[in-house]
Amino acid sequence: MTSIKGIDPTMAAQLRATRKPEPLSKNPEAAAQQFEAMLLKQMIDSMWSTVPKEGLLSGSSEESMYRDMLNEALASSISEGKGIGVKDVILKDINKLSKSK
Repeated sequence: MTSIKGIDPTMAAQLRATRKPEPLSKNPEAAAQQFEAMLLKQMIDSMWSTVPKEGLLSGSSEESMYRDMLNEALASSISEGKGIGVKDVILKDINKLSKSK
């Protein structure tokens, strides 16, 4: 796990200890939502790649870092709501497979 500069090591250890996600195999809804978020982030990143990187405030490494964080948060937010339908298709297929077993 990556460490964040400036955070007390004991506090970081406490945060890691409290954040124990459920295995995705036991929660197909979370797996489908995370897959849709990953797909959305890739789509948003591709859209940003078409924007020219010229001008006074463009092209810095800080801008790139914050844009990446924005894209990730936006993709996660969209997928937590109704999303774009990928999550529903994946869940339908998972349910179909689990019924056939």
